[in-house]
Amino acid sequence: MNDNFPSPPTYSLSVYPQPKKLLEFTTQLPKIEISVQTVDEILKKVQEGKEESISRLEWIYCIYGKSEWDNKNSLISRKTSELIWKYAVHNTWLQRQLLWRLALYYNDQNQNHLASSFVESFHVFLSIEDVKDILTVKIIRSLNTNNTGRELSKIACELNFTPSELITEINDDLPVWIAAFKNFIEEIVPYFCSLTFTNQQQVNWLLRCLNEMSLSEHQVNAVNYLLIHISKEVASKYPPLVAWVKENYSNAEKIHRLSEQARQKLRELIGVINYADFKKLVSLILQRLQLEDFEVNQLLRRSEFWKFYSDRFERIRILLPQKTFNTIGSQIKRDVDILKDDGSNPTEICIFDFGEWFVVEFFRGRGSETRLFPKNLKNQQILFGQHQLSVKQIRCLGGDTHDHAYLWQYYCCQWLASRRIYPNPGTQPSQTPTEYQLTERWSKLQRWESDIKRLEEEARRYCN
Repeated sequence: MNDNFPSPPTYSLSVYPQPKKLLEFTTQLPKIEISVQTVDEILKKVQEGKEESISRLEWIYCIYGKSEWDNKNSLISRKTSELIWKYAVHNTWLQRQLLWRLALYYNDQNQNHLASSFVESFHVFLSIEDVKDILTVKIIRSLNTNNTGRELSKIACELNFTPSELITEINDDLPVWIAAFKNFIEEIVPYFCSLTFTNQQQVNWLLRCLNEMSLSEHQVNAVNYLLIHISKEVASKYPPLVAWVKENYSNAEKIHRLSEQARQKLRELIGVINYADFKKLVSLILQRLQLEDFEVNQLLRRSEFWKFYSDRFERIRILLPQKTFNTIGSQIKRDVDILKDDGSNPTEICIFDFGEWFVVEFFRGRGSETRLFPKNLKNQQILFGQHQLSVKQIRCLGGDTHDHAYLWQYYCCQWLASRRIYPNPGTQPSQTPTEYQLTERWSKLQRWESDIKRLEEEARRYCN
């Protein structure tokens, strides 16, 4: 042994005093003999309806020895198990013993846990009124299905329990260490995505489950599945789902843990939600504001056009005149900003972030153009960072402009495509115009160009 280390001390039991008083006390205790009846005797009481006289220890002995007894009494093996199940309905302790062992049996099909006659006669227990509503019974039934994880997820969702909450709830009643309970977390998101109709409670439940997973491999797999399989309708109806993913997987390290398919779907879902906000804004304006017919037409056409780009919106900023905000501001579920009054015709403005470009859409009024700005630091600070903006300040920034004159949709689509801003796959915003339509457009375009030139001059004077 190394001399640098001291030798371990040695001890002798003789240094510890013997518990003499305790020993003396135990020798004075009366001798108790435990008598347990045979399985034959116990089951005879069951057949005679004398279950109340069977002790807990005898029940344990009976359950443990039932498999061997059944082999010798095959004609009445199932009948006696049925009688025990019927009695267990009114005896919660016995019920727990049987269900606990039935869970173990379903886990590995081992008759050492429970005689097969109990398994085969379980339906007798289930046939009793109200038994199926017992949580442990629901869970036991799920263990005997082709997709236990999906069934457990359904139970958890209906009760609004996260996986750990469900485990805590049944911890004293079932063997929660078996594989089914450990693995059902993997089926939480597939179950949610399989729902035909989704409500707010189910969405909140899913988010709580995802948070419980923390940033584990389970969570990454769950988010991948969610993004790929969730419908755009559900995502747009419940924006917090996509907002949660965006918030938790926004940095470069986390986003690259997702598959390319999931990342692409996330971009699309963010766009869908932003377009839904834009569409909702247009709808509220049409419902609440007193507009001229041509203004109504302007708004409807814009809403219809940008629908074809709904997958592309990375961010959106809404700017409203004070009057519009006073009328509809409380009904918009996202943050909006008020346009500073600079004497311009009233118009609502939406700023779209398309990745490499910012698109500014003027809703109505004279000019009512679309402006395109490169996504650089200066433009980002102004268009998405500056607290107060006015119509003239935005026009002062310049950028490329596009009209909303007759047939503008066809040409605007080409204008955007030249900047690599494309419609959703498989969609076509407008048809190629005819020669007659082109002639009519030309005359109206001249008028728009005159208007926008004057408005830009007014804006420059205002800003200077």
